[in-house]
Amino acid sequence: MSKEIEKIDELINRKKIKKIVFIPSKVQIWMIKSDRNNNVYWADLDKNYCSCKGFYYNYKRKHCYHITAIAIANSQNKFQIEYIEDSEMNHYLYNQIDNIINNNI
Repeated sequence: MSKEIEKIDELINRKKIKKIVFIPSKVQIWMIKSDRNNNVYWADLDKNYCSCKGFYYNYKRKHCYHITAIAIANSQNKFQIEYIEDSEMNHYLYNQIDNIINNNI
């Protein structure tokens, strides 16, 4: 089994993948928690985007394994899901950004 497949299996099996759905708009974002540190990555399957460094540096060649992990977890229905009211979207996103900034200082 390749290292990438092992990483993907670990993310799925350790329930590190979460789909955030805002209602009633149905806006969706995916969140992946790193197994190695406190990093959290945000992804959008429709736009083929991930906030990780690997995606940034490998964008022209391929997408990162986080996007692949989300696609597999989604197809197997093996992810956590959280519903948040649209009225809380700005507050939720602000808190997430604040956590990212404060954890990376």
